Amino acid sequence: YKTLSETLSSADYIFKQSRLHPTNAVYPTTELGRSLKTIASLIFSDINTKVYYVSLGSFDTHTYQEGRQARLFTEMNDAIKAFVKDLKAQHRFEDVLLFTFSEFGRRVSQNASNGTDHGTANNMLMVGGGLKQKGLINAMPDLANLDAGDLKYNIDFKSVYATILHKWLQADDQLILKKQYEYLNFI
Repeated sequence: YKTLSETLSSADYIFKQSRLHPTNAVYPTTELGRSLKTIASLIFSDINTKVYYVSLGSFDTHTYQEGRQARLFTEMNDAIKAFVKDLKAQHRFEDVLLFTFSEFGRRVSQNASNGTDHGTANNMLMVGGGLKQKGLINAMPDLANLDAGDLKYNIDFKSVYATILHKWLQADDQLILKKQYEYLNFI
């Protein structure tokens, strides 16, 4: 009962704080757009939250990938563009690191269903005013040098996590990841 009561109290606090500092910025009417608008309001309310998480699904494109991915990346681009514009207008862009990731990559070659199957290497996108390094932080993949049809990764994603945990969140990355990983210089 105590846990439920504390959860409801926390949810009520977060809801009220988000209403105290609503953003008037225009966001896309997509689920991602609405989620990022809510997150912006929470950031502007200065509640003590370091991590917000939203999801944009349907990237598992085994069939008819081209049109679906075009729609998904347009949705993602439009929502992030509105979020960044809002953060900059409120002078909070330097305080935020937006980080995108996926649990798997895609294969290089298209399959027989005009899609791609699960692969190994993947892209991570980071947006924020506190980034030291802009643009690509690794070389483009060599499409002539594949690992059984998959891209070879250049940067271990755990090094990205370790860097964010240590340099951005000031957390004990070794305790969390159970190992020391190389820190990168993008933050």
